[in-house]
Amino acid sequence: MFSAAVVGLGNIGMGYDYDETDASQVLTHAAGFHHHPQYDLVAGIDPDFHSRKKFEKKFGKPSFISVGDLYKEMSPDVISLGIPTSLHFAVYQELIQHSPRAILCEKPIAPTMEQGKKMHEMAQAAHCVLLVNYMRRFEPGVIELKKRISNKELGDIFKGTLWYSKGILNNGSHFIDLLIFLFGSVKSLVLLGPGRKHLKSDPEPDLKLIFGDVEIYMLAGREECFSLKEMELMGTLGSIYYSRGGEEIVLKIIAPNELFPGYMVLEKEGMHITTDLQRYQLHVLDALYQTLTTGASLNSDGSTALETLAVVENVLALVKEASNV
Repeated sequence: MFSAAVVGLGNIGMGYDYDETDASQVLTHAAGFHHHPQYDLVAGIDPDFHSRKKFEKKFGKPSFISVGDLYKEMSPDVISLGIPTSLHFAVYQELIQHSPRAILCEKPIAPTMEQGKKMHEMAQAAHCVLLVNYMRRFEPGVIELKKRISNKELGDIFKGTLWYSKGILNNGSHFIDLLIFLFGSVKSLVLLGPGRKHLKSDPEPDLKLIFGDVEIYMLAGREECFSLKEMELMGTLGSIYYSRGGEEIVLKIIAPNELFPGYMVLEKEGMHITTDLQRYQLHVLDALYQTLTTGASLNSDGSTALETLAVVENVLALVKEASNV
């Protein structure tokens, strides 16, 4: 069993599932460590007094104002970072000096490639496992989907459309990372339109990207109207529907058209792949446990997170250039 502490007790650190009393929803770092049988949640860290008291009330474990105060009392095996991206580098530098066995870092790894590369290098030098929390890479439905794509059950995937909202940094980057996981590196990136900025800071561009041999049109919705996390992928033998951010995955293969003989159409019902998005953080921690005990590779680590960050930085550069014209 590995001892674990959570730095940052906001929404992703503790808040999203705070009122849940069992493991039916495990959406945060604290709940993940609390419910997973191979981890012992020993502490929380946050400068906010009320957040610390909420943590202590629910989990019955101590909380600290700072990383320095934590290490005066204990040295957890695993530390998670659930703090704003702008703070990742500074806090990570402090953590790595204490030689934890693993750091679980929220996405993106850092606000810039320069800082992200340094974090990756520091982890390697310290022999510290670095997992970046692009959680869809660990979700069982996505793992099964990747297998079926590799087995060409839908033939060759050639094109797709993706609707996202809440900006390229908040939600769009998750899907860029997912598509890299499913299809490989980005070969081409075209800005179709710079769009608006979510909350005046996170761009909402429309994009055309080519991942491996798959052409994806990535279109921005409006979060204030409703959240959008929808993807449809077309193959030569069928289609894939990835809905509500991955809560539902449906495969539809081709079938003869009953009304017009000689034509092929998509089957009506399709096959549902079992997903477990409501407990994604348990699957992330399962993978980390396997890495710590057997040396198994991670689906999302420093190197994969840097590849995604590089694409996002290119998008931001194109948006900035278009906006200044």
